[in-house]
Amino acid sequence: MAAAPSPLDRFLQRLLKDDPPRAQSLCVSLLGDALAPHGGAIWLGSLIELLEPLGINERQLRTSVFRLVARGWLRAERHGRRSLYLLDELGRRDTAHASPRIYEGSQPEWDGSWTLVALPRIGNNAMAERAELRRELLWEGFGMMAPGLFAHPQIAASAAHDILEKLGIPDKALVLAAQDLADAGGLPIASLAAQCWNLDEVAEQYRLHTRNFEPLARLLQDERPTPAQAFAARVLMLHHWRRAVLHDPRLPVALLPAAWPGHEARALCARLYWQLFDASEAHLDRIAGQDNAHYQSLGKAALKRFGGRDAHA
Repeated sequence: MAAAPSPLDRFLQRLLKDDPPRAQSLCVSLLGDALAPHGGAIWLGSLIELLEPLGINERQLRTSVFRLVARGWLRAERHGRRSLYLLDELGRRDTAHASPRIYEGSQPEWDGSWTLVALPRIGNNAMAERAELRRELLWEGFGMMAPGLFAHPQIAASAAHDILEKLGIPDKALVLAAQDLADAGGLPIASLAAQCWNLDEVAEQYRLHTRNFEPLARLLQDERPTPAQAFAARVLMLHHWRRAVLHDPRLPVALLPAAWPGHEARALCARLYWQLFDASEAHLDRIAGQDNAHYQSLGKAALKRFGGRDAHA
């Protein structure tokens, strides 16, 4: 007779039932968080073994990795009848770009300066470029202050230049550094925060993350997870966390509403991450490291995530 599922198993099953993850998105979460610090290479069979317990079947996973290869996010190597998948240039770049947002958050101090991106009036033949630039700037966290004018209080000008270079239009926009001179009379830029960024939606995503994973914190007080349980919990938690935090414009504390729920959500995520980390790494080593010459020892940068293990001991 099979043993009854533990409270932790029931928690994981309920989380998967209530909010089943999309295969490609979950695959990106796993590769960026767990595999990249070990070199970013895994056999397809090992990837299937890691993700099947999280509701992703082999057909869904094969489709997902095929699409990631087509995007240039992964590359595939054939070794006889086996396929090895490795993070390609785009995958490494996207992972490195997202990591500070996921693990570090916004800097608490702010000197009051702004980075502005201004789009001058141009002909209709460049409307597609303008639309793509707008999407990229909004995703990066810039807010639209006025038609053709985007601003952010903490993102460096280099990030805006990188976006323009990426889109192949480095000479199609102005990137400016600015200081708010409202003390001399006029409307403070900060007063437009609620209009320029959808902070209510981001706040609700943070509250949802806290509601979803507070029960896990209570369970871990009474139940020591197995390596497989710890890995599943870590991947699902980081997957949910990415969905919230990558939509956060990362405004300085001075511009956030009082009692910003992102602070509580990040503290909970950090604490749980390090509670699950060692056991989850044992599961990852056993499966992803098997017969994988590309699998490397854990990179030191991973041990600094969320302020480092010692900060949450």
